[in-house]
Amino acid sequence: MRKALIWMFSISLVLVGCGTTSLSTGNTLKISSNVEFGEEDYKDLVSSNNALGFDLLSKVSRSENGNVFVSPTSLFMALSMVYNGADGVTKEELENVLNVDGLTPEDLNRANASLMTLLDHNSDKIQLNIANSIWLNNKYQFQAEFASTNRDYYNAEITEIDVQNPQTPKTINEWVNNKTNGKIDNVVGENLSPDMITMLINAIYFKGSWTYPFDTSLTKEKKFTLQDGSTIEVPLMEMHEELSYTKNNMFQAVSLPYGDEKITMKVFLPNENVSLKEFEEMLTMEQWQEWQSSFYKTEGTVLLPKFTLEYEVELRETLEALGMSTAFNNANLSKMIEGTSNSAITSVKQKTYIDLNEEGTEAAAVTSVIVSETSMQPTYKPFHMEVNRPFFIAIVDETSNAILFMGTIANPK
Repeated sequence: MRKALIWMFSISLVLVGCGTTSLSTGNTLKISSNVEFGEEDYKDLVSSNNALGFDLLSKVSRSENGNVFVSPTSLFMALSMVYNGADGVTKEELENVLNVDGLTPEDLNRANASLMTLLDHNSDKIQLNIANSIWLNNKYQFQAEFASTNRDYYNAEITEIDVQNPQTPKTINEWVNNKTNGKIDNVVGENLSPDMITMLINAIYFKGSWTYPFDTSLTKEKKFTLQDGSTIEVPLMEMHEELSYTKNNMFQAVSLPYGDEKITMKVFLPNENVSLKEFEEMLTMEQWQEWQSSFYKTEGTVLLPKFTLEYEVELRETLEALGMSTAFNNANLSKMIEGTSNSAITSVKQKTYIDLNEEGTEAAAVTSVIVSETSMQPTYKPFHMEVNRPFFIAIVDETSNAILFMGTIANPK
């Protein structure tokens, strides 16, 4: 497992020691009194979570405009729930993809419960919620330990469904729509496969108001250069403020805070002679940690595109390329379903949404996994940063630096 970095999202409450903890936070998060986890258990998985994000960014397919926007946290939690039902080679593959081969299943579950508790955050300026659900074909039955573990540690809602009832997809999509505040309205089509055994879903919703809002009167249409050298007109917002900033011979970057400044958006702008692909190839855990420590407070001006983006990707080929091969073919999920069953993961899909404007950012992500029967400060000179070409963004918690969302914006139009 890649060595853990001490990163994470804003703390909305304090846990007591490492003993049994019963918590109720936010709107719906309730970690069961049946489980034990400590205040800092999340540290066991944050570097793994971020590493998964960098792995995804390097391998997922681009949208037609060349954009990518993924949620490593959403995928990590969804696969963690699946992990509780895996054994043998499939379990080993999940450990490798999640970068958690140094953790026991109990360690991973405690870390996820700790992470969910830290992330659950509601205030006037920031809303951040995570929800999990598991939908089970009523012809099957979960093994008791799999069901109780995911219900207790992940606050997963487990619902038995009739996969052939036309109302069932609507029910699942209504859950997704509700948990993402209407930003992602569906994750399944009108019909479910009769071979589907279960669907595991993670949903993350984030809405943050900038600590320093952009003045709407300063937003103007300006040129944005695309990867092929052509230009388009996009609305660029403008801000002049003292912010955390850094630059080197490859890029310049700024940290834009939300609310109480515990959550930020890092905007990286590759230099004109550096392509977005070259920048992406530099994105490693070690490099990311070095860059985070290089930010310093200074006054400057930021011009940033205002945009709304929706992204959807099927992750089967990406995860297979990362080493999850048997999971999609001849999976060993013997700790999930009662009795013997030839099963495999048939789909891992993620849908994301982001609206970045003068007031703040709204973002959502849904990851669905379908299992089917198969066969910090000196004084510096003011800077000027005009984001007028492809760039990278990451929404990060400053308490721990966990990356919740990340993406490369090649065309904000």
